[in-house]
Amino acid sequence: MLSQESRSRVRQRLLHETRTMAWVGLYIFLFLAALAGYRAILLGEGGAGAWPLLHCAIEALVLAKVMLIGNALRLGERVFRRRMFSRTLTRAFAFTVFAMLFSALEELVMGMLRGRSFDELWQELANIGPKLIIARAVVLFIFFVPLFAIWEIGRALGDGKLHAMFFDLPAESARESIS
Repeated sequence: MLSQESRSRVRQRLLHETRTMAWVGLYIFLFLAALAGYRAILLGEGGAGAWPLLHCAIEALVLAKVMLIGNALRLGERVFRRRMFSRTLTRAFAFTVFAMLFSALEELVMGMLRGRSFDELWQELANIGPKLIIARAVVLFIFFVPLFAIWEIGRALGDGKLHAMFFDLPAESARESIS
């Protein structure tokens, strides 16, 4: 049985991870929704409807959870003694590879659940071609860079300080010194 202190720590960690997943999920959703709208306009579909946005929301939650799993596995953390710039790029790269692998695994599992064979799914992946896979990886990497830059700044400032800087009202003394 957990002590009161242990339960409190578990509760705080769960709250922290839920808040992180919500913010990361929102960021991912906005990005995916913008891409879906852009794609709809390019293809002349007249805008993103409810289903593409629902798909974006589900995909955002899944990707946010994948990122939390990658964070728990400490992906890209071997470089924490390097400059923030290097850490940001390394973590963005590590998470790009992790997300691409997870996405491929997800496609395989979903395809097999739909009754398709491994060979069919492998052929479909081969038909996509390396250029499209690399293009997806580049977009994902570029997407991850600002996310991890902010994440690293938050880590450097300390627990909750970045959130407070963005969302709390400035202290009275800080407002007076600006005036």
